[in-house]
Order: sequence, then C-alpha cells, then structure tokens
Amino acid sequence: MTLSLTGCSYLGVGTASGGPRATTEAQAAMARPMDPLARFASEAAPGSSGAVTLASGQTVSAFLLRSYNAASGRECREVQYGQASDTRSQVFCNNGVQWVAARPLLRGGAVARP
Repeated sequence: MTLSLTGCSYLGVGTASGGPRATTEAQAAMARPMDPLARFASEAAPGSSGAVTLASGQTVSAFLLRSYNAASGRECREVQYGQASDTRSQVFCNNGVQWVAARPLLRGGAVARP
C-alpha cells in the first residue's frame, strides 16, 4: 500500500517530488493504448485463460501462468499465448501507470511452469 501511495504522489501535477517532467511522462504513457496481451495480464487471475486479439488481428489463446513481485517491487505477470502447436510466453509488469512488456531475468523462468 505504501508503494502505491508513493507512486501516486510521484505522478502529482507540479509537485516537488514529481515535477512537471514526471507528469508529462505519465500523461504520455497513459495516452498510448495498452497492448492486448498486457490488458489480459492486467485483468486476469493466475490460472485464467481467454481469447485475445493481437494488434495484428490474429486471435490467440492466452493463459496467465503466474503473478509475482519483481525485485524492483513491481507486480509482474507471465502470460502464455499462441495456438496449440506454437505457444510463447511474455512477462508484463505494472510500471505505476500501465502494464508493459518486460524481459524475464532467467531463460525459461525461475519457477517450474504448469
């Protein structure tokens, strides 16, 4: 809860801690549409699945593998997506403004996947 409040005060308009630059960056991030897989990651609970239409127009199956807190303190979620014969996974983390794609630190992940 403290981290959330700190993040909110950081984004305040013209505050000493956030300043105009932080506000401009936050507004720019909010103006960008969220990636469809990132949106799925932000809304789904671990173990949930659903159909996601990618920016390319292709519809894929998506499965939220896990949710965890990164060393940075950000909440991250791993999504597995694709068709039956070709699946991939992507990590998304909440940067305080929206969910964004992030690189996993370890190849294959640190936790056994289902």
